[in-house]
Amino acid sequence: MLADGIPYPDYAAALDALDNDRDWFDFWMEVSRRYEELGTAAHEAGNDVSAGEWLWHAALSAHYAQFMWFHDPARREAGQHAKVALYRSAAPFMAPAAERVDIPFENTSIPAYLRRPEGDGPAPCVVLIGGLESTKEESYRFEEMCLRRGLATMAFDGPGQGEMFFTRKLGPGFEKVTSAVVDHLEGADGIDAGRIGVLGRSLGAYYSVRSAACDPRLRACVAWGACFDLSDLDIMPPHTHDGFVYVTGIEDREQAREHLRRSIDLADVAGDLRCPTYVLHGDHDVIFTLGQVDLLREHVTNAPIDIVVERDGDHCCHNMGPIVRPRMADWMAQQLAEVPGR
Repeated sequence: MLADGIPYPDYAAALDALDNDRDWFDFWMEVSRRYEELGTAAHEAGNDVSAGEWLWHAALSAHYAQFMWFHDPARREAGQHAKVALYRSAAPFMAPAAERVDIPFENTSIPAYLRRPEGDGPAPCVVLIGGLESTKEESYRFEEMCLRRGLATMAFDGPGQGEMFFTRKLGPGFEKVTSAVVDHLEGADGIDAGRIGVLGRSLGAYYSVRSAACDPRLRACVAWGACFDLSDLDIMPPHTHDGFVYVTGIEDREQAREHLRRSIDLADVAGDLRCPTYVLHGDHDVIFTLGQVDLLREHVTNAPIDIVVERDGDHCCHNMGPIVRPRMADWMAQQLAEVPGR
């Protein structure tokens, strides 16, 4: 939460509220409303930079109100809808602005935000994929790191995530969604379609590797947390396990588990990965074990792969955010740098 931008005083107040039997969801939605009021007032006063920052804080607070709130679907989904609306209101006031894009895909659409760095284009672009609970609205802080390094960003929700959860649940074939996003980027103003990379966090790391293995237009890949398959499903923390089941939309738990195992497995495509790939993993990750790193090392045989295991790191090394996040952004910027004479 802190690494993604929740102010420490808000986080400390939330812990204090829990100690006094306050409801987590209600607490964060109250915080969200306060930031929304600040943002609206700032816009009305002509202070749009502040408006963008406060409205984004409102969206992030609503996000963490419903985060892992699978036991209460009605409030969870209300929090999702609030987050989406608040981020959408913040987007035009961001610097640089976030351009809302809805990409047609089969019988639905892929909701996304495109941000371009300052300067003369065309710019390389990194496609950002969230995980089980990470959505496009949560990537703002990492987007800022990429933008400062001259990278455009395209963050989107896929099946089972954020807005798209309401139209498409988690299942196989995520790479087709990523390829539709790349299709859009090929025609987007100010984007160098020859320099597109992909980065995924947590379960999104699985999606990023799968997408890069299946679409050669992706020139570089970052797996922010190793995820090869769901062989760790039964030893995950219970709330994480519940989350995986929830986003399948399948009520029968055993059917959901089998669906998950069939849907999340890189064995059929790992050998097709060709682009440079960076894998970050924490030694103390309680969701994806070090066995996931070993599986990637064993099966990714045709791509240059750089595996970094942080001995002090937790899941996705979120406890080491100020160290590991700039390194990932630097690596991606280097991989997508303009080739002399190209």
